[in-house]
Amino acid sequence: MNFENLLKRIMDSDMNIRHSIVTDKDGNILATNHREGITNYLSPEETASSLKRASVAWKGRNELAPKIGRGLYAVATFEKLTRMTFPLGDENLIFVSMGSDTVRKDLHEGGQKQIIEHVLNILSKDPTKQ
Repeated sequence: MNFENLLKRIMDSDMNIRHSIVTDKDGNILATNHREGITNYLSPEETASSLKRASVAWKGRNELAPKIGRGLYAVATFEKLTRMTFPLGDENLIFVSMGSDTVRKDLHEGGQKQIIEHVLNILSKDPTKQ
């Protein structure tokens, strides 16, 4: 799978997405895409550490999957940004972040709910949903 193309499609789906990252199941960064003109809040080291912690949390969710089903996504909301985590197959995760100050400017740009829908549609590989 070409992670760069996937991340570009995700970034292109909504202007409110700040950046997107693919990691392996241990949180090691495999690919990243960053919106031009956006300054990261975290250093590269802090980002890597945060993604590793989030991957551990995702592993914990997977342990419950036999009882409650597979996780579709998780949302962590902070004062300055919202980070959404999506599984990418069994071996990888996608992290998508948006700022908390985003403003919907037209019908194709939105907030958290619209971004989640866009990403789930892209990951479904169903061309009728994209």
